[in-house]
Amino acid sequence: MNLEIRELPISGMTCQLYLPSYYNEGVKRYPVIYVNGEIPVGEILTKLVEKGGRTDFLLLSVRPGSWNDDFTPWETPAFRKDEEAPRGLAGAYLSCLTKEIKPYMDAHYRTKPEPEHTALFGYSLGGLTAVYAAYKTDVFGTIASLSGSLWYDGFCEFMEQEKPIRTDLRVYLSLGKKESRSKNPRMGRVAECTERAAKILSNQVYFEWNEGGHFHDIAGRFAKAIKWWTA
Repeated sequence: MNLEIRELPISGMTCQLYLPSYYNEGVKRYPVIYVNGEIPVGEILTKLVEKGGRTDFLLLSVRPGSWNDDFTPWETPAFRKDEEAPRGLAGAYLSCLTKEIKPYMDAHYRTKPEPEHTALFGYSLGGLTAVYAAYKTDVFGTIASLSGSLWYDGFCEFMEQEKPIRTDLRVYLSLGKKESRSKNPRMGRVAECTERAAKILSNQVYFEWNEGGHFHDIAGRFAKAIKWWTA
């Protein structure tokens, strides 16, 4: 399939934008998927087509300045001995995304800017930040956390104490069946914590299990989530 994918800087962030036959449709407006972090866009769209999914949307992936800092909600001890502790800058990242990057997209492209046509996806810590966004902004009508790091220290407790800003929010959670086998005891809690998050969001969530561990078929998992959102 022919894909138009371009890189562009927005507010100091390096972004990758997928445009679906955009310039052949002079007036058509499109829903937008924003993605926390770089993803294999071409591979995802190929798998989406194979699954019979729609491709008439814009997709903008945003590369963070620091994965561990920008995609964590607060400071916590380092994940591994050879790493620095994450600084917990997800709030600042989401502010940039909602107050600078999304307005840029709405001003320069034919988007459907309403929340019901705006989704935020993320994988791993990017998925954690997608869920965190539900409690920080009403910009997104849908969030999708794929293999999200919901084991993050104190995050489920945060979810139990707070409520998503949008009562009509749609939430997609997915997880690999082998992800809880991590040798890291914190990360090994991911299945327990994801199931706990699904119960907290019970009236708003669709939860899907996938085969494999954390890095198994990432493109396929994104394709499944996008097909769910565009159905």
